[in-house]
Amino acid sequence: MARHLLVISCMMLFIAVAMEKEAFSFVIIVLIICCLLSWKYKQLLYFLPMLLLLMIIYQSSAEQSFRKSAPDFLKSFKISAEPLIDGDRFQAIVTQGKQTSKMSYVMNTENEKDALRHIKPGDNLQISGETRSPNRAKNPHQFDERLYLKYQHIHHVITAVSIEKLADSKPSWHTKILQLRHYLLAVVTEKAPSKVGSYTRALIFGERDSLEEETVEAYRSLGVIHLLAISGLHVHLIGASLFMIALYSGAKRRLSASLAIVFLLFYLVLAGANAPVVRAVSMMCLLFLNEIIPSKISTFTALIISFNLQILLDHYQLFSIGFQLSYAVCLGLVLSRNIIRQSQSRVVEGLKISIIATLMSLPLISYHFFEISLASIWSNLIFVPLYTLFIIPACLGTALILPLFEIPTPLLTLFEKVLSLSETFAIKLNELPFNTYITGRAPLVSYLIIVVLLWSFFIAWERKCYLKTLTLLLIITILSLPIQTQWSNKGRVVMIDVGQGDSLFIQLPNNKGNMLIDTGGQFDWQPREEWQKRKRVYTIGKNVLNPTLKALGVSRIDQVILTHSDFDHMGALVELAEEIKLGEIIIGRGSASDKLLATMLTKLKAIPQREVVEGDELVLGKIRFTVLNPQAEGGIGENRDSVVLHAVIAGKSWLFTGDMEKEQEQRIMKEYPKLGLDYLMVAHHGSKHSTDATFVENMQPKEAWISVAEKSRYGHPHPEVLEILANNNVRIRSTALEGALIYHFDY
Repeated sequence: MARHLLVISCMMLFIAVAMEKEAFSFVIIVLIICCLLSWKYKQLLYFLPMLLLLMIIYQSSAEQSFRKSAPDFLKSFKISAEPLIDGDRFQAIVTQGKQTSKMSYVMNTENEKDALRHIKPGDNLQISGETRSPNRAKNPHQFDERLYLKYQHIHHVITAVSIEKLADSKPSWHTKILQLRHYLLAVVTEKAPSKVGSYTRALIFGERDSLEEETVEAYRSLGVIHLLAISGLHVHLIGASLFMIALYSGAKRRLSASLAIVFLLFYLVLAGANAPVVRAVSMMCLLFLNEIIPSKISTFTALIISFNLQILLDHYQLFSIGFQLSYAVCLGLVLSRNIIRQSQSRVVEGLKISIIATLMSLPLISYHFFEISLASIWSNLIFVPLYTLFIIPACLGTALILPLFEIPTPLLTLFEKVLSLSETFAIKLNELPFNTYITGRAPLVSYLIIVVLLWSFFIAWERKCYLKTLTLLLIITILSLPIQTQWSNKGRVVMIDVGQGDSLFIQLPNNKGNMLIDTGGQFDWQPREEWQKRKRVYTIGKNVLNPTLKALGVSRIDQVILTHSDFDHMGALVELAEEIKLGEIIIGRGSASDKLLATMLTKLKAIPQREVVEGDELVLGKIRFTVLNPQAEGGIGENRDSVVLHAVIAGKSWLFTGDMEKEQEQRIMKEYPKLGLDYLMVAHHGSKHSTDATFVENMQPKEAWISVAEKSRYGHPHPEVLEILANNNVRIRSTALEGALIYHFDY
């Protein structure tokens, strides 16, 4: 049976992938995996005839369309999932007919926030606002809102300006369960201490929104982030516990299994029904069927049936990171059961499970997050027993008891202290060096090689032959991922799209040297009351700059130049230094007199720092950058004090301008009349205070790059600047229109 189901799985997998034009890399990876599975189970002849047909379907598939931005509207919607409140922001998934939207609203008062806390799934809202189509990725390999929402069947994004609750309608059974979930979440939040409530919401109901961001990041870096989400471990504990309780209560095995299945299906909705939960619940229900009907459903068969069901119900699940990781790890553990059975003790068994799970998730983690955890194996050995034996059972008990009875304060206090200690321990572990290894987004062939090597490694481990050789090959291949990411005989200049700010990255061929000019930054100048403060704060460093650099395989930057002290040019410096090694920080003379910049530099005093003035030179490989500003007397870090650099890169003349003003342009034009430019980084995001007509006429650039937000609150770039550039036949390129701007050069 398992062999025939495997053939069906291969077919379903290719059908799902074939329906996506943007999933070609997955087509190749899936092909390799299916071939390996088919070879192992001798079903290759059944599988291959489907390949040609499915590839034809792949080529002719149609892409889901999104609505364009629409004007203001006033419409009624139904809440379809648990709303999320973070500080002054209210977010929800809403439906109108067959259309599903993601809605976001900024609350105006604390009273309004208290009122919106009572909004639950199934409620009807009248929403006034504006709708837009989701954004595409603006930087290489970065978050693509359009694809992310597409895979959740969400059609557009609503920015609400007002919300009004309408009369309730009769809820469906599914909505009633979601409303019960909403009630239980509210009870846990109100009655439990802060950390107990946050962990119970995450581990029992799948709501991770209230966990501290520092904790989540520490768990992710240590490779134990799966413990903060509902997974097979959690579902197995819940299902097995219920089955055993029913047995010890006198119920027969068939009745106990039936009760466990009914509860697990109910819990599936209660827990949010994301991909890993569906996988775990469906597999456990199938295995419980062995107790009810005369069947022999193996774990492997249950895995295949579960996979087929999910793909059949929603083929977009295939592109969910949670789906991919859940099935990859489970497949590895199931196929390696003989390796695990050979363990001589529980400790050795736990070590083997940790190694297998880590290795199976490694290619996916590298592909999606551009780095892997070097601490994953031993971190799992520490945290998995803690969660299995104490934290998950305690959270389950909290969720079951609190809605009915009061839990003694000493017990809650003890639980809170254990959670605090585990958090502190995780954060301290994460501060140790060499926990993570930046791989970048390697070429597809690199991941294919790892998949084949992993397969060979597990076979060698089971048969105890060629194990040392394959282990060495696997380690070398994994550690060489950054080299494979960066290996190119071409360098690149990248104007990273950081919104309303500046950040320009220069990388020599084969990663022989890296330079970053400005970091970008987004400062929230609006004072916020306590109720308005958000736990999930969007920052340029964490959400844009660091992921973009990691995707390019960058783990070290030789020189970081901060042109001046405006926050939109240097605000992400500290966040950058937390994740990527910096060789040297360079500023214009006098810029450190700015208090905010001085504070940042003090935090990073372990990194070499120096000031530059006109006439100094910076060297990156064979490229020499001449400093044209500030002048010898320095400045105080204002726009006119910007570090201005000129360089010839592969025979092309470049000018990097920061936020210099017309006065500095005139001086540079007079002092360097024969400079001549091919590429001009337009100063101050295209402000009318820079880019004078005489400067452009004198420098005669062929191409002008403008770093600016898509909807700049300052009106950048100014129409007058665009007209000046156009009148001089300069090609204009903007991050607002194109996202990151990239120039490749020979060295």
